[in-house]
Amino acid sequence: MAQKIMLSLAVFFCWTFALKAEEYKLSSPDKRLEVKLRVEGRTEFEVWYDKVKLVEPSVIGMNLSDGRHVGGDLVTSVKKDRVNRKIDVVAGKNKTLKEAYNEIVLSYGTDYDLVVRAYNEGWAYRFVTHWDKEIIINSEDAVFNFAFTPTVYFPECDSNTAPEREQSGKVHQIHQGYRNFERLYKVYRSPGEIPAGRFSVSPVLFEFPGKPYKVVVTESDTYDYPGLYMEAAGQNAMRGKWAAYPKEVMDGDPSNPYRWYSNHLVISREDYIARTGGDRTFPWRVMIVSDDDRTLLNNELVYMLAEPCKIEDTSWIQPGKSAWEWWHKAVVEGVDFPVGNKHLSLQLYKYYVDWASENGIEYMTLDAGWKMEYIKELCDYARGKNVKILVWTWASCPLENPNDWIKQMHECGVAGAKIDFFERNDQIAMRWGREFAERLAQYRMVAIFHGCPVPVGLNRTYPNVMNYEAVRGAECNFWEKTITPEYHTRFPFIRSLAGPEDYTPGGMRNVTPEEFQPRDRDSIPPMNMGTRSHVLSMYVIFDHWIGYLCDAPSEYNKYPDILDYLSKVPSVWDKTLPLDARLGEYIVMAKQTGKDWYVGGMTNWTPRSVTVDFGFLKRGKTYRAVVFKDKPESGDHPTTYACETMNVDRNTKLTLDMARGGGFAILRPFAWRVPYLQGASCVLRIFRSCFSRWSSLVSLSGDISIMLRMISSLQQV
Repeated sequence: MAQKIMLSLAVFFCWTFALKAEEYKLSSPDKRLEVKLRVEGRTEFEVWYDKVKLVEPSVIGMNLSDGRHVGGDLVTSVKKDRVNRKIDVVAGKNKTLKEAYNEIVLSYGTDYDLVVRAYNEGWAYRFVTHWDKEIIINSEDAVFNFAFTPTVYFPECDSNTAPEREQSGKVHQIHQGYRNFERLYKVYRSPGEIPAGRFSVSPVLFEFPGKPYKVVVTESDTYDYPGLYMEAAGQNAMRGKWAAYPKEVMDGDPSNPYRWYSNHLVISREDYIARTGGDRTFPWRVMIVSDDDRTLLNNELVYMLAEPCKIEDTSWIQPGKSAWEWWHKAVVEGVDFPVGNKHLSLQLYKYYVDWASENGIEYMTLDAGWKMEYIKELCDYARGKNVKILVWTWASCPLENPNDWIKQMHECGVAGAKIDFFERNDQIAMRWGREFAERLAQYRMVAIFHGCPVPVGLNRTYPNVMNYEAVRGAECNFWEKTITPEYHTRFPFIRSLAGPEDYTPGGMRNVTPEEFQPRDRDSIPPMNMGTRSHVLSMYVIFDHWIGYLCDAPSEYNKYPDILDYLSKVPSVWDKTLPLDARLGEYIVMAKQTGKDWYVGGMTNWTPRSVTVDFGFLKRGKTYRAVVFKDKPESGDHPTTYACETMNVDRNTKLTLDMARGGGFAILRPFAWRVPYLQGASCVLRIFRSCFSRWSSLVSLSGDISIMLRMISSLQQV
């Protein structure tokens, strides 16, 4: 009898314990952000910021095909940690990052863990499973029940289908929503306004009207798992969505480069999203929180959460800028050979290489239309000019080419690949980016991903990946009127949180919105909206570790002051300081490389005045700054600009007027030299000039060249 009573009590207490909710709290290092976790048959989270609840209880977990629910079991152990460390960045907008977070790890028996981190910049969670066998994930729970009705900046995907013909001739209807990641931001006043069946790529931004808070939901460290989409889940709620596992894909012909593209379009899908090993980590689900728009422009949470760099020696990874023929249809002036995109040739490409070399541009990119027959000769020629060659290709080419396309390019001397048309982010496709990066790194080649999914931190793991498109870039001026100053002042607060973008700025064909006409015709360059100074500001504000100069060399040559600016402006930085900003309205940003500072400012279609506070400059120094700015008439005549030189110091507050669609760029404020050094610099310039002429006359090498380089270095002191 006593045994029965004890057994009954044991069962009762176990049952009671199982029903009891377990609650855990985690705060950011500055205590402003708090995450509350609750485990009671499922796992939920709440988010508080400055003691204001932003997210109501929201469920997270994964649902397996065998009926198990990751996140629904009892927590058996809890571990806490505190981290404060420095991250060295190979290529980025900050040379070093301070990573500080508090972490809690909830273990659900021995089967799986939930890892949660709270940063000052936001918070993130991921599941880690410990099963020996393969698992199938039917769906994932990632719900966000907002405490207030948010305005949603929604990069909306197409819900339609389109016919595509496979190699056999059979036509399939392909869902377009899973094919394109260069989305505009539709603005909805609530999740409830989002039409049924519509979903978006990430990141997605949520703004709380009447309150200073903004929340951005995205992901990091996604590999061998589908990428994150989002859809409405009620009036105030959103949830994650993922592309189902491919079941059938279109056939293709690997021997025909024009059929590689079709080979990867998904015809049908399984009823699950992932099939994977059971012992692994899953992607970070990331929520960035801010009460100041400026902080969104320098938030590197996605980067910090990614797997650390796997390349031991990164010295060969060279950021820089690139000449490029594709945007302006290869139309150049003042040459004695055929030009235009119907006349791509070795001679034409050598012209771009020569120009890049003369202006200190590190790369020349060959886009669609190049021929294998002259690649090696061009690379050899470019090497003699200290210019590196990048080549464009279909994603299917390096993925399937039996002759190993990457190895072949390396043997020719190609420095990197611009890989285009991924057009998928299901589980299989999300492996490709890493595979490309790994294979290219083996040959010390860099990568630009175009027509690709949104970045998820891979540029930390493999910093040879310089740019990702997944942004509506300047090429869209061919087809539509969406590339506007309003868009330029919107995506840096949202898309750029995920990683660098391949926007390809630099268009010199500035027109008003009334004058603009999309045009995609052979040998006719497109137009671009926004003032000339607005365009120049992009090289400071936008993130691109290889910065493209999309227009023709002959166009830049018409403006020596602009060409000088484009030759000098860096593509990576030691420090980024957002000075003033408001989502969708304007951005003012300062960036530093070495001793040089650059400041960029842009506005939407609203003219406005902004004041640049130079308090970030070194104390006790006077600087000489070159300022590109709008003229009063620039709003109606966007090609007009003023270029002025002025003295500034840390006490300077410079007010600048931006026209509609306008902006400004401040070039390299450098410290005044003391008089005797100025005099010495003058002597050195004369000395250098004399020796340059002498060396060319007598064909001296070695010692003279070394001396000239030393003199040049002295001038920069």
